[in-house]
Amino acid sequence: MSIRQINILITLLVSLLFLVIFLERLVVINGPATNSVIFRPFHGGVDPNLVDGEGVHFVFPWNTIYKFDTREQVVQKTMHIMVKNGVTVSLVVNYRYVPLIDSLPAIFESYGLNYDKIYVGPEIVSVTNELLSKFTPEEIYSSKMDSIRAIALNNARDRLRGGNILLGDLVLSNIQLPAKVVAAMESKLQRQQQSLEYDYKVQIAQKEKAMVITEGEAVRAVQRLVNPGLTPGYLQYKQIEAIQKLSTSP
Repeated sequence: MSIRQINILITLLVSLLFLVIFLERLVVINGPATNSVIFRPFHGGVDPNLVDGEGVHFVFPWNTIYKFDTREQVVQKTMHIMVKNGVTVSLVVNYRYVPLIDSLPAIFESYGLNYDKIYVGPEIVSVTNELLSKFTPEEIYSSKMDSIRAIALNNARDRLRGGNILLGDLVLSNIQLPAKVVAAMESKLQRQQQSLEYDYKVQIAQKEKAMVITEGEAVRAVQRLVNPGLTPGYLQYKQIEAIQKLSTSP
């Protein structure tokens, strides 16, 4: 092999080596549901108007590509929140979100690739804390929780929309209060139920008394019209008869 051929071979090998080294930086392949932004160090940094979608893209080797998974993300968090009266509530928060694709450059500049941990997660925790801290344990434990969930979803959507994140859903579940608090609330509910039952019985007794009085007055009226000489004993007898009829009626 001549020196000329050796030089050509060396040149080809060096060129191939450089090609292999720079190929990864020259060609970018975005897989399914993957979008990327580009950082140009010699041309203003992050390009705010360019978001590459799926497929093959060619870039200059001195530029840097940052990839985002733009599938809907599903997250579950366990939280411990202090509500009114100083009681700590444990609950599970499930939420779904996606970044706005056209806003990926802004998201990257503000929060980086870990925007979920730096921005989304903390905002969800903040919204949930701020909301539940306004309610008492009784309100959280009751049917009012449905409206609390709806408020939490709307507040979180508004908050994340400001950071170019679209929140699909937010669910508060598996809410747990301290055992002593639950026992106290159940005891209170039981006493309230007993009070309602007592009030109901008092109302029934008052109605029965009114019916007896009305029946007695009717008997006395008949006595005055038919036979003024009816004795008090007869009147008492008719009252007893009226009470017996009332007690046997359904």
